[in-house]
Amino acid sequence: MPEEQGATGGALTTEQVLDELELLATVEHAIVVEYLSVSCALGHDLKPEEGGAATTPGHEAAVEASELAVVAMFRLKGLNLGLVEAGRSVQLGRAASVSSPSVAEIALGPPSPAQLERLLEREEAIAAAVEERYARLRPAVTTDPVFEGELLDHLRAVVVEDGPTHVASLADLRKLLRDQVPADLLRATRRETTDPFERRLLTVSDRNYDLVLFALREQFANRDFFAARTWRALATRAMLTLDETNRLLVQRGLLPSFTLP
Repeated sequence: MPEEQGATGGALTTEQVLDELELLATVEHAIVVEYLSVSCALGHDLKPEEGGAATTPGHEAAVEASELAVVAMFRLKGLNLGLVEAGRSVQLGRAASVSSPSVAEIALGPPSPAQLERLLEREEAIAAAVEERYARLRPAVTTDPVFEGELLDHLRAVVVEDGPTHVASLADLRKLLRDQVPADLLRATRRETTDPFERRLLTVSDRNYDLVLFALREQFANRDFFAARTWRALATRAMLTLDETNRLLVQRGLLPSFTLP
């Protein structure tokens, strides 16, 4: 992670705020992948006989993780629309780690089996770190604004309304899972393929992930409503195909790799 800005005190500049918003966009992207991976590990939305969770709490936890990924997608969208309005480029990179003044650096990326077994501890630490980073930006959109007009209104909503929701959003997941997730609750943990069919599935999954990112980049960057709507439709279709492919992977006990293009 880059060195903390504003560490010596004083208000952040406009460029410092935009740099941090770009960084947060990459973190939100990583969070999307994190929650999708957790959902897949818990059995996606499959029935028990199809390789899904064998218990109701396990199934509900898988669905909840998927919904958390959708929430993070909307935060990613909000950040990017603000960045584009401010004259920056769309940011769809994926952070390798996240940290904050009170949270040590946490490596991001599709979680390992060991991390999945301690996933609540991991997710809550990530959420706390991200919220601290958003909190540092509050003065820039409230008491000491560095933007104005509609851009200020938009980024105030992103920072003040969406930013503090990360920890609280985990409440339902905590109700469903224990601190130590039982190994038998994890339905898909493999990352190594065992045959050509699985390798092809992973390739299809990654190609659709690439297509999703490509379509989202065009959607967020395009200010023409009709063009943006077309790219959004393409992104949605690619997401559905990615989801179907990942469901097949989970049936075989294999996690999607979410390889960056």
